[in-house]
Amino acid sequence: MAKNLFTFPCPCCNKMIEINTRSGKARAVRADEKKGGTSLDDLVQAQRSDEERLGDMFSSAQDSEKRREDLLEEQLRRAKEEAKKDKGDKPRNIFDLD
Repeated sequence: MAKNLFTFPCPCCNKMIEINTRSGKARAVRADEKKGGTSLDDLVQAQRSDEERLGDMFSSAQDSEKRREDLLEEQLRRAKEEAKKDKGDKPRNIFDLD
């Protein structure tokens, strides 16, 4: 069986690739790879906490944009009032300053 099984490293990911020439099947193996990993329940819980955190960040950004919009509206209103008060004044010409 050793004649039919060839093993070599993949040039891009460095995993070991086994090719069985008799069956024509290939598979990537790595002896030091961890089996298992994080459980599905842990992944779901992490996704929910991220969803809550991102939802809170979005809500706070929405609130700050609303406050910014209100502030800009107030500044525009004050500028319009100032412009109405100073209607009689002509704008200064920089050439008249000599």
